[in-house]
Amino acid sequence: MAAGFAVISLVGAAPAWAAPAPVSWLTYGFTAQRTGYNSSEATIGPGNAANLHLLWNLDLGGIMLAQPVEAAGVSVAGVPTNVVYEGTEHGDFYAIRTTDGHQIWHDNLGSVQTTCHDLPDGIYGIGGAAAIALTAPGVGVVYVAGGDGSVHALDLATGTELPGWPVSGVYTPAQEHVWSAVNLFGGKLYVTVASHCDRAPYFGDVVEIDTLTRAIVGRFYPAGPPSGGISGGGIWGYGGASVEPSNGHVFVATGNALATPENYGYSDAVVELSSSLAVLGSNKPSLTGRDVDFGTTPVLFKPAGCPVTLVAAKNKSGVLFIYSEGGLNSGYRQKLQIASVKDWRFNGLPAWDPVTNMLYISNSTDSSSGTYLHGMVALKAAANCSLSLAWQKTVGPGFTSVSSPTVANGVVYYGDGRGSQELAFNAATGAQLWSSGTTTGQLFAAPTVVNGMLLVAAGDNHLYAFAPPAKRSAARTARSRGNHPRRTIHRRHSRSRVSHRS
Repeated sequence: MAAGFAVISLVGAAPAWAAPAPVSWLTYGFTAQRTGYNSSEATIGPGNAANLHLLWNLDLGGIMLAQPVEAAGVSVAGVPTNVVYEGTEHGDFYAIRTTDGHQIWHDNLGSVQTTCHDLPDGIYGIGGAAAIALTAPGVGVVYVAGGDGSVHALDLATGTELPGWPVSGVYTPAQEHVWSAVNLFGGKLYVTVASHCDRAPYFGDVVEIDTLTRAIVGRFYPAGPPSGGISGGGIWGYGGASVEPSNGHVFVATGNALATPENYGYSDAVVELSSSLAVLGSNKPSLTGRDVDFGTTPVLFKPAGCPVTLVAAKNKSGVLFIYSEGGLNSGYRQKLQIASVKDWRFNGLPAWDPVTNMLYISNSTDSSSGTYLHGMVALKAAANCSLSLAWQKTVGPGFTSVSSPTVANGVVYYGDGRGSQELAFNAATGAQLWSSGTTTGQLFAAPTVVNGMLLVAAGDNHLYAFAPPAKRSAARTARSRGNHPRRTIHRRHSRSRVSHRS
C-alpha cells in the first residue's frame, strides 16, 4: 500500500456518487391506479428541469397517442439495456434503446383504413400504451393491443411472439378501436374498446384476458352485449381501466350509447367492477353540454388524512367528479366545473402526487365562471377528502385536447395539444420551469419521466427524448463507441401509413 492512502470499505453501501439504480415504467401512468406519479425519479427535479435539452428523436412513421413504457436492464444480446416501447397508429411497434434512440427491433401488428378522420389519414392501428411484465432479471414480456383485433405478447429483447399468443377476437378492427392502454394486474390483462368515430355498429367493452391460459375470461359491455343490438358504450380514456391493488377492483369511465337515452345501461358513467368484471357500483351524473362522455380513465388516490380511497374522473363537459371507492352508488362527493361546459375535448386524466398532496389537471379551456383557467391546474387535498385550488398556470391554446400530466420528483409535465409544446412546472408552486418550444408535433400522449429522461411521443411521428446535460454527454459517448448503426429485427410488413386525433 502506498503511503498517504487509506482503504475505505464500501461493501453493503453504494457510494454517494453512484447513479440511481434504473427503474422500469411498466404501465400507463406508472401504477395500476393510473396516478401518473413516478416515486423513484431522482435525476430531474425543480433544480435542473430548466436545463432539459433534446437528447435524440426518432421518426417512427406514424402518429402516437400511446404513452411510452420502459423496461430497465433488459438483456439484449447479453447486455443490460434500458428499452422504451412505443406503438403507432399505423400498427408499428418499436423497441428502442433509451440511451441513444437506437432501434433494437420493430414489428407491425396491423392497422385498418377507415373513413373516420379523427386521425387525419383515417388509419387506425396501435392506439394505447403497452404493459410490461418482468419475469426474471433482464427477461420479460410486453403486452400490446394490435391493430389486428388481437392482444400480443412479445419478448422484451427480441420481439418474438410468445407461444400461444396472440389472443385473437378481442375486438373487431373494422368497427372498433382500442384508444386506451392495457392494464396488467394479478395475471389478468384488462383491455378497453371504443370505436373510430362513434359510429354504429360497435360494442364498447372491457375485455379480461388470463395471461396464463391465454384466453378471454370475461367481458363487460356498458351498453349491453352485441346480442342486445345497442351500439356504443365505448371506453375512450387514454389509461383504459384503472385497478385498485388492495382488492383488484377495476374502474372505468364510459361513453354514450347510440340509443335514447344516451346513458342507457352503464353508458356515460363511472363504474366499479370486481376483478372478474361484475358490477359493484356505478354513477351516471346529470350533465349538460355538447358531448357528455367520460373520455377519461378514473384515477385512484388517497390524500393524507382521508380515510378512503378517492376516484377522480373528468367528464368532457368540463366537470371533475370525485367519488369514494365502494361508494359510487351513493353519488359523487365533489363536483368541480374545471373547464367550460361548452368544451367537449379529451382532457386525458389527472395525476396525483402524494408528496405535495395535490391532484394535477391539464385543462383544455377556461371555466365559464373564470375560476379555473386553461393550462395546468393543481388542486390541494384536505384531510376531509375535499379538493380546492392550490395554483394554476395559463399556458398554451384553449379549446384543444391536451395530454394527461405526469409528475415526478417535484415536477409536473404535460403536452398542450395543438400548441406543440411540452411543459414542466414546479409541482409545489406552479412556476414554469421549462418548455420544449414548438419543436415537436402536436402533443396528446402523456409524457414518461424515468431514469433521468423525459420521453415524449408526438403527432409529427417522432419520439423525443429530453435530458439534462449529463445525460446528453453520456449519449454522445455511447454513439462514439460504435453504437450508431441501427440493428432492426423486422418480421411483418407495415400495411399503411398514419395520422392523429384531437
